[in-house]
Amino acid sequence: MERKPRQRRQSRTRQEILDAARAILFEHGVEGLSIRAVADRADYSPSALYRYFASKEEILSALREEGRQLNAEVQSKHIRSNQTTRELFISLGASYLEFARQYPAHYQLIMNPSDDVPANFESLTQDPQFAGLLQFAEAMVTGGKITLPAGSGPIHLAFLMWFVAHGASMAQITMLRNCPDEFTEISAQVFAMLCDLFHLD
Repeated sequence: MERKPRQRRQSRTRQEILDAARAILFEHGVEGLSIRAVADRADYSPSALYRYFASKEEILSALREEGRQLNAEVQSKHIRSNQTTRELFISLGASYLEFARQYPAHYQLIMNPSDDVPANFESLTQDPQFAGLLQFAEAMVTGGKITLPAGSGPIHLAFLMWFVAHGASMAQITMLRNCPDEFTEISAQVFAMLCDLFHLD
């Protein structure tokens, strides 16, 4: 069903507000984001902006949801049903890095938040971002694809994958952002090394 002109205008305005908020987020972080700052950046009055978002938190929530959808799109390009365990492991790492590279503001908002951290360890394990990683680790271990050292379990594998992928992603968009070729080469070697350590086929 085609939207009416007014609906299209409202959708464009909403997107312009999110574009302005995303730019501020990338440049100044969550601390730099406010209704007034977004209104100034988008060239709207604060009162006009309030017709679309009631608070800074609503803007952040919309950006997080936008980021999750973009992340899912990136993953869908990398992951295929016929991949070997080794290929799947490398594809997950590659999709993580691509999401951070293409959408750094979204990545930092979702993966490196300052305003929306889990209240405790149990909350972390139930967070959608980590829960998906943990489910993957559990499937790899219970399916016999990965054999872990004695005393280790899927939770440790999930954290290992997270530490490596998140550390690499943050390095890519911060300290190594001016060394894309070298980063691409060494990150591929690191993921391959992990596959060899776990004897992934």
